[in-house]
Amino acid sequence: MSSILLEFAKSFVADRLSGKVFSEAYIELWKIERDKNLLQEDAPLLSECLSSIFCAADMYCEDAISREEHEFDSDQLKAEISRLIRKFELD
Repeated sequence: MSSILLEFAKSFVADRLSGKVFSEAYIELWKIERDKNLLQEDAPLLSECLSSIFCAADMYCEDAISREEHEFDSDQLKAEISRLIRKFELD
């Protein structure tokens, strides 16, 4: 996976994107990179981080009424993405 996805996630954490825009776009971009075999086998920590961000983005639910307990609102998603980025940068 490319470092562009990581920078995109950082843009979300920096409040440049809404949770809905980030979630939908990140999932699509991640799938494109996966389908194009852009996995960086020489960067397993980056791939793991980006895959974890994908899972978090997939758990985003904009609608508070239909949001299940395990799903994230925008603030929770931002906190989780921030945590994953910090973990990657410390490893």
